[in-house]
Amino acid sequence: MGLQACLSPFEVQRFAMLARIWDTAITVVDTPGCGDGGINLTTMQRGALLRGDFTPVAQHMVAVARRHNPRLSDRPVHLTGYSMGASLAAAAAAAAGPRSLQLEHLMLIEPVALRRWPLPSLLRSVRLEDRLIDGYLADNEAVAGVVPLKDWQGTDIRCSRLDLALLGFGISRGGLTRDVLRAAATHQPRVTVVHGVGSRLSRMTDTSRLIGTCRQAGIDIHDVAVEGHHALWQSLPRVSDLAARAHHLPRPTPTDENRGPERAVSCSPTAKDGH
Repeated sequence: MGLQACLSPFEVQRFAMLARIWDTAITVVDTPGCGDGGINLTTMQRGALLRGDFTPVAQHMVAVARRHNPRLSDRPVHLTGYSMGASLAAAAAAAAGPRSLQLEHLMLIEPVALRRWPLPSLLRSVRLEDRLIDGYLADNEAVAGVVPLKDWQGTDIRCSRLDLALLGFGISRGGLTRDVLRAAATHQPRVTVVHGVGSRLSRMTDTSRLIGTCRQAGIDIHDVAVEGHHALWQSLPRVSDLAARAHHLPRPTPTDENRGPERAVSCSPTAKDGH
């Protein structure tokens, strides 16, 4: 999940939809420092974020996911993250050894930490994208039984302002490409990058640079460019479309057809399953 998102009913319905499209179980982990669980970051996690390193936060989230769903340790896993969640997913993939996670696929949706952002530029881009959120939320009015997002500005989220600022600062350091390369050296997963062509936070120049770097390193990486902006994640119809596109990408033949992969979605000890 992105910055200021938590395991609200609106978020959970998105993951339930993804579970149906992908025909798999999804384990969703709330983000320490900014989430429904109300758990603050530790001193070590805060220090790492000042260096642009999401590893300690991601390791904590993987440990929570494995306690909640022990099957994640012995089955192929797909890690997926949106926005800041893409940084957490990449850091988790880079830090996890093959015995803790059998990583098959890393999906990065609208990754932001692809460049070293000057903070004023990052904040300006966030504000411009925020202006578009209501338009994407309006797409959901056509979805039967939708749970509306009542508080997209996060005023009801129990989080520390310090932790929120540090998570944002960690994004600005631009360490995601490094973590993808580290993950590939350990797990050799497929990597999919999903981004909006109009996004001000996951810019075409940056995603193209990531994809080029990965291809030079011999990584199996797929580029899924979709119409829209960073805020497209708030539109359930658009998320459904991009999930279907990503699901039908070419993939290696499974070695065990009776054991489909689990998906752990990177978004504190709060975890939920989507079915």
